[in-house]
Amino acid sequence: MIQAFLQLNHLAVWTTALVGFLLGWLWFGPLCGRAWMAEMKFTELNIAAAKPRMARLFALGFLFTLLATYGLAVLITAHRSPGWLKGAEFGALVGALVVGARILNGALWENRSTRLQAIVVGYEIVLFTLQGAIFGVWR
Repeated sequence: MIQAFLQLNHLAVWTTALVGFLLGWLWFGPLCGRAWMAEMKFTELNIAAAKPRMARLFALGFLFTLLATYGLAVLITAHRSPGWLKGAEFGALVGALVVGARILNGALWENRSTRLQAIVVGYEIVLFTLQGAIFGVWR
């Protein structure tokens, strides 16, 4: 795996992470934001109270997205999955059966609603599929 990491195109990884981060803004904003906020029981007061920490939250969110993107990029590189379709398949597999399964396991114990689980796991699957497709082409 170290060899795969050393072969990475870091510009491609950072750009793919940025695309993934922007997908998160879209997903938890215009696409599913209201439903997600309702399921999380967030109110406008919660959002207003978080504003002073928002820059830190976004920075950490990008950092975690970048780390996950590096992980996916290393796996795609190590398994020689060239092309957008193979990359997308690999990403979907990781998103659904690794990340999604772990989120669903945690959700059992946190009493998350089915709707919230669908929003969160759906995002992870779409995120990793998109990132896999991008990285499968641009390595």
